[in-house]
Amino acid sequence: MSNFMMNMISWILLLLVILTLYLIDKVNHLAKMYEAPKPDSHGTPGMLGMSEFETEIPGDLLFSGLEGKKLWDAMNGKQIEGFDESMIEALRPHYEPILREHITATFKDGLEEVGGDESKVPSSMRKISTVRGFIQSWLPPQHLGSIYRSALEFASTYANDPNPEVLVRLQQTVDSVADMLYQRVGITNEVPFSEFLFDNVPLADEPDNKDTLLALTDESAKAEVLGDGLLEDSVERQLSPEELAQGREQVQAYEDAQRQEVAAETVEMVMPTESMAEVLPPETNAAEVKPV
Repeated sequence: MSNFMMNMISWILLLLVILTLYLIDKVNHLAKMYEAPKPDSHGTPGMLGMSEFETEIPGDLLFSGLEGKKLWDAMNGKQIEGFDESMIEALRPHYEPILREHITATFKDGLEEVGGDESKVPSSMRKISTVRGFIQSWLPPQHLGSIYRSALEFASTYANDPNPEVLVRLQQTVDSVADMLYQRVGITNEVPFSEFLFDNVPLADEPDNKDTLLALTDESAKAEVLGDGLLEDSVERQLSPEELAQGREQVQAYEDAQRQEVAAETVEMVMPTESMAEVLPPETNAAEVKPV
């Protein structure tokens, strides 16, 4: 093979190597250009974008962006742009657990803030958890204030001085406010709130009653004798030692008399008939003698 052919082959191989390196560099450059937008969507700026996106759409996607005051207005029958009446009616049964949880949480706030300001108005907004995530719920502040104050009075005034009339009044207040909220959103309240909000809350004086009962039990177990033979914390009178001795003597005398009567009856039963004939008059007929 001539030198010319050898030079041609060498140049061709060199060009192929250069071309290969060029293509590899181009591919890497194109890959970098394609990956460049990723930091904007997944880096720090992207996280800010996701945060803004999450604030615009509630965690519970079933309501399709309805939350807060907008959700309350829609359930009250107000026309919301982008939501027709049929869609609102389909969402209404799913709104009932949210409404119930919002009312219950407000009542619990009043129970936990005993001694707080009775003029306080609870926040209208509350984050409610659902089976699909969470949603921001809004209720009228005047209605929430009535529920909150009822719980506050129940956990303070009524707990310290239970009065059946006060309890009935608080239950009626909570039920009336809850029924009003349910009527405004077109939902029937199947279970009155007074049936489960007031029953499971321990009263403030229950521990004191238990302590008092334990104290009485301990004191009665080690009761001391007071004046005139009365036991401490008791209306019964304790007998004196002289009275106890006199009572024992009376019991002993009664038992002795009973034993003497039993012995006399036994002697009469076993006495022979002949011995009785000896003491009878001679003219008495033996046939008339009857064994005892």
